[in-house]
Amino acid sequence: MMDTPAQNLPESHRIRRYVWMTVSLWTVIVGALFVFNFMSIKKEFSELARLEAIVSFNKDVVYRRWATLHGGVYVPVTEDTPPNPYLNVPERDIATFSGKKLTLMNPAYMTRQVHELGKKQYGLQGHITSLTPLNPNNVPDPWEKASLKSFEQGEKEAASIEMVDGTPYFRLIRPFITETGCLKCHAHQGYKVGDVRGGISLAVPMAPYLAAAHRQIVHVATGLGIIWFIGVGGLWTAMRAIRDRIREREQARQERNGYVEKFQASSKQIKQLSGLLPICSHCKKIRDDKGYWNQIETYIDEHSDAQFSHSICQECARKYYPDMDLYNEKTDV
Repeated sequence: MMDTPAQNLPESHRIRRYVWMTVSLWTVIVGALFVFNFMSIKKEFSELARLEAIVSFNKDVVYRRWATLHGGVYVPVTEDTPPNPYLNVPERDIATFSGKKLTLMNPAYMTRQVHELGKKQYGLQGHITSLTPLNPNNVPDPWEKASLKSFEQGEKEAASIEMVDGTPYFRLIRPFITETGCLKCHAHQGYKVGDVRGGISLAVPMAPYLAAAHRQIVHVATGLGIIWFIGVGGLWTAMRAIRDRIREREQARQERNGYVEKFQASSKQIKQLSGLLPICSHCKKIRDDKGYWNQIETYIDEHSDAQFSHSICQECARKYYPDMDLYNEKTDV
């Protein structure tokens, strides 16, 4: 079996490689958590803006219905509230016994003034609009026009974040349905009870929501950054600890290999004879494992590191060399 490139790397390098892979995976996980939280926060604050628009819409529907039930409300004629030129009904303008002039404020007129006040106080923009408006100021813009046409196809709401004069707004428009009281002013347009007569368009400024979302995203990013650093620090500490253990093990292995090499070197210098040696009782030859008889010095020379230095013992000297004084009482040859 062939070794893979990773297996051929030194163990410390493989550990470093695995740690970097783990750090990369950890970074991807933390990054994914940040993206998930980022998208969730954006969606959460967009939903809050939508809820604000829905609350405003519901409020508009309630007071419009109240005004419709009472046939409108008479208010004093002022510079800010002149008679409605688009309201053609009997007794639109009347006067009290004291001569104070009053004009009839219908639901549409009331809605316009409420939206103007809301824009000044809260920044929320809104107006009624229709594909067939009586007041030219209520002509829909392209976004509203497309939404109104979708209502005729059965849609109940249109909403999106749009730029208005370079500023982001959450825009919402919902239809308002023709009721019996509405026919007083709009019967001549051909509307019947239950028809979609137009819509209430609202635009909630996103700046406060985006600022709050930004603060929350910063908190999340800070927390995830701390978690990331803790994780990377733990991995780095673990890698250093593992590398230290590997280094210690390598040193121990090198020491062991050194001892083995010394032992092997010493073993080469030592040869020992062991076991039973067949030796002739007369000539003293030794039989080897192949069955041959060898002189004892030849056998020992081949099977050990011992070397022979020829000499002669006293008994043999007297026996074979009686005329030579090879030994005396004080010295041996």
